[in-house]
Amino acid sequence: MNDALDHVTEGVLVVDADWHVTRANAVAATHLGRDPSELTGVDVRDVFPRSVDSTFHESVADDDSEPEAVAFEDYFPDLEAWFAVRTVPVDGGAVVVFHDVTARKDLERSIDDREAELDRLTRINATIQEIIRELVGATTREEIERTVCDRLAASDLYAFTWVGERDPISDRLIHRSAAGEYEGVVELLVEGSETSDGPESLEHAVVRTGETRLVRQLVEDESVPDPIRRVAFARGLQSAIAVPVRYGTTTYGVLGVYAARPDAFSERERESLETLGVATGFVINAARQRNLLLSDTVVELTFRVTDPEDALVATSSRLACSLAVEGIVPLAEGALRCFVSIEGAPPGDVHETVTDSTGFADARVVHETAADEATDGGLLELSITDASPLLTLVERGATVRTATFTEGVGRVVAELAPDEDVRAVVEAVGDRFPGSDLLAKRERERAVETAQEFRSSLHERLTDRQQTALRVAYHGGYFQSPRDSTAEELAEGLGITSPTLHYHLRAAQWKLVDAFLADDPDRPHRDERDAWHGDEEDNQ
Repeated sequence: MNDALDHVTEGVLVVDADWHVTRANAVAATHLGRDPSELTGVDVRDVFPRSVDSTFHESVADDDSEPEAVAFEDYFPDLEAWFAVRTVPVDGGAVVVFHDVTARKDLERSIDDREAELDRLTRINATIQEIIRELVGATTREEIERTVCDRLAASDLYAFTWVGERDPISDRLIHRSAAGEYEGVVELLVEGSETSDGPESLEHAVVRTGETRLVRQLVEDESVPDPIRRVAFARGLQSAIAVPVRYGTTTYGVLGVYAARPDAFSERERESLETLGVATGFVINAARQRNLLLSDTVVELTFRVTDPEDALVATSSRLACSLAVEGIVPLAEGALRCFVSIEGAPPGDVHETVTDSTGFADARVVHETAADEATDGGLLELSITDASPLLTLVERGATVRTATFTEGVGRVVAELAPDEDVRAVVEAVGDRFPGSDLLAKRERERAVETAQEFRSSLHERLTDRQQTALRVAYHGGYFQSPRDSTAEELAEGLGITSPTLHYHLRAAQWKLVDAFLADDPDRPHRDERDAWHGDEEDNQ
């Protein structure tokens, strides 16, 4: 009989009416960590360990218990294993059959954990998408930060959230917005940024480094200041994450998120919250730009820049030339496309010098001055990705009006909305470029132009033939995609040639685009080009 039991792949214990083991196979002995000979004659209640729910032992609680059929799965702490157990009553006793199901249970638990994580991540992403949609309509930084905190706290995923900002003068954190059960905690987080002899708060570390910080066990992690660990224990806070609120290379502040569950922030959840931090920074920047655009008054700042880390300063010094930024086009996060006019140096030399500098992704020569002109020069197109006060100003919500660099000295004029924190902008430029000084700050009224006035000014600038060409092309579907009419068809209806129609359309489109994109309404319009006007009568 014992030989037959040894061929069974499950553990088997045969017990008599008094609950003593009469036979045991090798598999049962291995599972129980005993030698088969040690099991024979021993009360099965002493041999078989208790499970978490004590299902087996409760079924054989006393000597008068009758054997009954029992089947269950449970965890056995003493053996650190899960067993599937069943008892089969037989004449004069019972048979206990069990086998290890730990691997299956671990897999099921892993699947359950993944499903729970997926469900949580789905809820988080849905919440973040809702927040981002709501941020589109926000008009102030305060409204943006309040929306982020309120919506995250209302999701029931987190205990509380808050947004802080570094004070450029004191270097301490400032509490800007919060939601959830944050009272009494945020004060400690702010104070935790002021100590120099102990660990710093998560949020202060993020503002200092610009990198996300994560704590999976708040109470046990010694990198967390003691007062914060104590309040976390009292409040049941178990984990936290702090992500930068940034746009490009500029960190506006920090978003702190605290949860009442341990190991709350998976890698994907971390990535989602980092995305929210970037989106929040982008919307803050966009709101600043919009407020500046709609403001009747602006704050004008004039900087003198001599820091050689700025490539335009270094290039103008090295080549003893003058550079002027003619236009700036913000691209992706942390990048500007600039058009720079050159005077006093070959554009090829400027191109080579700039592309050898850090902070520039690429550049190309747009055009060079003619060979018979007295001074070398031209126009260069380049992408700025770092190390430029122009990028710092734009990311802080400013509009760069002029930027000139002559033999190592730069002069940059920028505008801010009147409600912006001018000190923070000046500090940001000074921190990044120590060789810069604020020369002037003044408030300036903007001329207000109504839509009708704008149309009237365009009407005055367009010739009759240009207006006719535009109207015919517009109503004839020439600007549709695909086009309803070709240039040849429109020209035939006007009784002119196709090249003549193209000429008038290009001239009119230039004036429209120039009026829309012109930074300075008082500068001369560049549509009065000698080449166009010299040929106009020839194209009639």
